[in-house]
Amino acid sequence: MTPMEPRSTQSAGENEGAPLVAPPPGHELRDPVAELAAAFLMASTALAIGVFAPDGAPRLTNHGMRRLIGDAGGPGRAEARLVSPSFAQLAAAGRGAEEPIYRGLLHFGDLRSVAHSLRGEVWRLGHDLLLLAEFDVIELERVVAEVSALNSRITSLQRRLVSEQKELERSLEQLRATQSMLVHSEKMNALGKLAAGVAHEINNPLAFVRSNVHTLAESLDRLFAAYEALERAAVSAGSDDVKGLAEALRAEVEPDFLREDTGDLVKGTLGGLARVQKIVEDLRTFTRIDRAEEERCDLKECLESTLAIAGPALKDGGVQVTVEWAELPKLRCKPAELSQVFLNLLINAAQAVECRGRGNGRIVIRERDEARRVVLEFEDNGAGITPDVLGRIFDPFFTTKPVGQGTGLGLTISHKIVVDRHGGTLTVRSTPGEGSTFTITLPKEPGR
Repeated sequence: MTPMEPRSTQSAGENEGAPLVAPPPGHELRDPVAELAAAFLMASTALAIGVFAPDGAPRLTNHGMRRLIGDAGGPGRAEARLVSPSFAQLAAAGRGAEEPIYRGLLHFGDLRSVAHSLRGEVWRLGHDLLLLAEFDVIELERVVAEVSALNSRITSLQRRLVSEQKELERSLEQLRATQSMLVHSEKMNALGKLAAGVAHEINNPLAFVRSNVHTLAESLDRLFAAYEALERAAVSAGSDDVKGLAEALRAEVEPDFLREDTGDLVKGTLGGLARVQKIVEDLRTFTRIDRAEEERCDLKECLESTLAIAGPALKDGGVQVTVEWAELPKLRCKPAELSQVFLNLLINAAQAVECRGRGNGRIVIRERDEARRVVLEFEDNGAGITPDVLGRIFDPFFTTKPVGQGTGLGLTISHKIVVDRHGGTLTVRSTPGEGSTFTITLPKEPGR
């Protein structure tokens, strides 16, 4: 809004000293009330009141006006802070009598920006200008409401952002865990194929050796039988020289000792070959490389092959293993994966009982046939697990082992195999200083 055009003027003295608003007859303000009202207006910051000389110098300003025009380093001047309309425009406007020379928005600030916009009026008091202004409460309430709504929206967006960030972090962690488990699974699969290949390659020459040892034993038997027959013929039909030569040869060669010794050697060799054959069969059973991924399987067979594979680690630590067998039905499962679970639990238990000293570690495996499920327990007398660790042992990458001795994925993968791939449960209970018990439950009919 631009300043109003100059109005028809009266003499300066006619309007000087006249009140801006006259109270109704009989309601004139008494002195104490007027003083209180004047003091309130002069201290107010919501209202801006100022009387200025034609050059902009302040004659009278309340606290609200001083905040607008500034008073640092001396009294502020209206022409320096009143941006629109400018003080010069207002000073040049015609003299008002009963109406203001300007009514509208007053913009205060500097030449670069507008700091405050107030609703106000400008009156002429002789040569001076009276500026009356107030902050637009309705507009302020609207702006405050908009700001409050924006703040609420920003807060909501921030909460949503934090929630999405946490969800992304969880997804990233799950992705990392899945990736690591896939890599680990591929390594185990490759290791299983390698073990199965080695077992197969060992099995072929093993069969040749065993067959040759049997053939050698039979040949030795025939050789000793032929020697004895030849010796008897020489003794019965030969001359004294021949008899003496036969007796000297027997004393030198000791055929009876050779027969007994070679028999023991053949028997020991066949026993060693049988042990090698058993190791090969255990490897093939553990890897299941020549069987279907899912089949009806005897858990006893899985556990026995796993115990055979873990045997060296258990014997090195002097760990005593006791198995309480039960008559369990065959389950439809993934035997190779369950064998991996059993192996993880056995190796963890063997490491847990190291604190007991060699020969004092104990692992007990129990089987139970319940109504609709099969239960296997792996109990050890190791150091136990503290409560703060117990709740995290199935988390990916969590391990209490030194760096380089554990990936933190063994129990995670075991839990995934039992729970996700077989519909069972894998739980643990532990007492620090006494030991731990891992319990596996498998449904007899998966999916029911």
